[in-house]
Amino acid sequence: MTVWLYFTACSNHPDNKPHSVKISIEKSLAQETNSSTTDSLTLQNDELTKIYVKGIVAFIKAAYKINKTTFDTLYFGKHIYGQPDDFPDIELPEIIEKTQIRLVSPEVAQKKQAERKSLVYVNMIGWVDKESAAFVLVVFTNNAQHQSDYYINFNFNKSSAKYELYKIEFQNYMVSNEHSLKRITIYEDSNYVTDN
Repeated sequence: MTVWLYFTACSNHPDNKPHSVKISIEKSLAQETNSSTTDSLTLQNDELTKIYVKGIVAFIKAAYKINKTTFDTLYFGKHIYGQPDDFPDIELPEIIEKTQIRLVSPEVAQKKQAERKSLVYVNMIGWVDKESAAFVLVVFTNNAQHQSDYYINFNFNKSSAKYELYKIEFQNYMVSNEHSLKRITIYEDSNYVTDN
């Protein structure tokens, strides 16, 4: 039960969002809170699927850039709790960037991680509107230990009518020294800016 609560804690309560999430996330949250319909719901499912896939591609590439991590299979949480940041009603492709993708409920993820401790589970929280898209990917492995967070931001380019990757930040929770727990910028303005 504790593991299940930990998996869902990042998405179950909007007040528990990371405090330093970029303005685009805060703006989206304010819009969603003050409106009965969200911009995410006004996007067609195929558009929403495409931007979520772009977020996953950015995550996979960033994980490789940081420490040469590759994934065989990633389990993404399909968390649906009646919150603005619930996982949308979309289907992800079975393979993204040569990685098997499985969309599972947090309860199934808890069971699978108990069976296979090396399994990588990602709680993907997203805010998408017609101007920007922002994602926080909370990564768990080693029997549900919180490993890291990835903050991925896109801006919508009106001339190309596409979301373009703007910034990726990374925070590692497996560092031995609490004082070294800081968020680093990996990608900004069309460039990888850090080499770990």
